[in-house]
Amino acid sequence: MQSFQVKWFDGRGPAPGASFARPGGPPIFPDSSYVSHAGTVVYTFVESLRPYELIEVSTPHYFTVTANTGPPVHPSTPLESIVYVGLSHAWPYEIYWSELLQANVLDDGDVIHVGIETGAVPESVVEITLASDLWWWKEINVPDGLGSAWDIHTGAGTFGGRRFRDTVGLWAHQVHNGQWLTFRKAKAVGMLSDTYLLRGLELLPAGSRTTFTWLKD
Repeated sequence: MQSFQVKWFDGRGPAPGASFARPGGPPIFPDSSYVSHAGTVVYTFVESLRPYELIEVSTPHYFTVTANTGPPVHPSTPLESIVYVGLSHAWPYEIYWSELLQANVLDDGDVIHVGIETGAVPESVVEITLASDLWWWKEINVPDGLGSAWDIHTGAGTFGGRRFRDTVGLWAHQVHNGQWLTFRKAKAVGMLSDTYLLRGLELLPAGSRTTFTWLKD
């Protein structure tokens, strides 16, 4: 019998769950799991893993770790003797329009809602707006896909003042250049960090205004 104890870092919310596989192989499913007193999740494999073999431990949006299974374990094996795996979140990571339309909670605890108004601006333009009542700085980098980019932001700045809404426009044909939006926020000690990536601007119709409302951080 083999066991791993896994802990996730840099994300928020409940433990997202881990997947296991031999390098290049199919998934291997644990026979049981539980949350330990130390806050790790302990996964146990009765017969599917061998002692001292390499196993990839992964979770979506986290860096994959390759770990050695170590010696066999038994029901009486103390927690500190079970192989420990720490998974660190990969920032930034890709988010999807469906998550924003439904205002789902994202991995860093943020809630961002998107709304698209058709016929809001001239047909030659697509407008992108960031809105938020939150105090801390929020920002979206909006590239045109041709080498130029603009930052729109809300929140309190380093030198005072506070912005609740900011807008930039692209020519309607520029949303077809395959570019990604980058969402940034002030995190540890106020440092601005790339947090989320969003593609698919070609879905935005000419003459539309797309408003990203950052509701929670």
